[in-house]
Amino acid sequence: MPYQGPPRQNPYPPPARPPAGRRRRLPAALAGGLVPAIVGGVVALGGAALTGNLGGGATTIVNDPTPLPAAPVATAGPAGDAGAGSRGVQGVVARSSPAVVTVTVGERPGRRLGSGFLVDRRGRVLTNAHVVGDASRAMVTLEDGSERSARVLGTDESTDLAVLAVERPLAGVAPLPLGRSAGLVVGDPVVAIGNPFGLDRTATTGIVSALKRRITAPNNFEIQNVIQTDAAINQGNSGGPLLDLRGRVLGINSQIASESGGNDGIGFAVPIDTIRPVADAIIATGEPAHAWVGVTGRAISPDVAEALGDPRLRGVAVVGVDDRGPARRAGLRAATTAPEADVPRGGDVIVAVDGRPVEDMADVSLAVSSRAVGDAVTLTLLREGARRDLRIVLADRPPDVGVAPAAPSRP
Repeated sequence: MPYQGPPRQNPYPPPARPPAGRRRRLPAALAGGLVPAIVGGVVALGGAALTGNLGGGATTIVNDPTPLPAAPVATAGPAGDAGAGSRGVQGVVARSSPAVVTVTVGERPGRRLGSGFLVDRRGRVLTNAHVVGDASRAMVTLEDGSERSARVLGTDESTDLAVLAVERPLAGVAPLPLGRSAGLVVGDPVVAIGNPFGLDRTATTGIVSALKRRITAPNNFEIQNVIQTDAAINQGNSGGPLLDLRGRVLGINSQIASESGGNDGIGFAVPIDTIRPVADAIIATGEPAHAWVGVTGRAISPDVAEALGDPRLRGVAVVGVDDRGPARRAGLRAATTAPEADVPRGGDVIVAVDGRPVEDMADVSLAVSSRAVGDAVTLTLLREGARRDLRIVLADRPPDVGVAPAAPSRP
């Protein structure tokens, strides 16, 4: 049966239990439609559960606000970047697995287990917010079975992100480099590493099955530009990395679509371009921040372009401008017709952001969400037939914007 979306597909089902006879050093598995990927209470991609429920705000303000390492200039590319075939995958797994950790929250009964990964030499670990819930501390288990206590530096429900700080040095463990999800195309090979059912550092492979998917965060915020993959994800995978064949993080595995609650080959990862600026804000201040421009828009389809008199026109017709946002202050104009009109007329059309052409609102959203609050972007507009550039300084998104139930896109 095709995926039907909520409420049939609960994204955050209860966790499963680990295999009998599992070594004591691994905690019990968290639980897992569309579900998180944690064991013991979180849903994983492909029907598995994630490792926690999104918690409240930040719990600790960090004294060292050094941001995450910069992403490479090159975008994530196809398999040829790192050598095709199993040898490339084997190299990714060998290099990356030591930086993937098991994240455990709570005590028995009700203990939750998920995944996470080291992102710098200061001991910072990224995972899903639903893995840690409202906890202020978590336990991190390394590849050699040793455990470290970690502080929860902050969480963000809107992107399902939590940032941890391991309190003792992780000698000899190289952090995972962060890539750029903007360079992905459907068909690119990917590798997922995590702890499904408590089976630590399990690697699965697949491809990017689709882009620009939407999922609902634990606080009902719509996460856009989500990566869909057929790499197997199950309970306990929540918070683990989705990697390219250079071992660069493309996203954080967060949910699955499944009729059975297990891996049905449809998993979702929140893109790293969305995660990075939010993580940097948590590291710097203890609080998440989300760059926001304050517009809503509709993609210009070929039929709409024809009706507007320019069959070649592509871009986003602005149908709403939030009075609180920087777009309003910069003078962006919304269509004078009703937002639901078949042909929006009388407003600006966004054709590019920072010189990069856009075809739909997801393109605009990704261009904005990958920037930090206070950054400036240049929107290239068509206004009354004339092309013009408009510079906008991004603001922090109000908490009520974008919070509404949103069913995941149908596969």
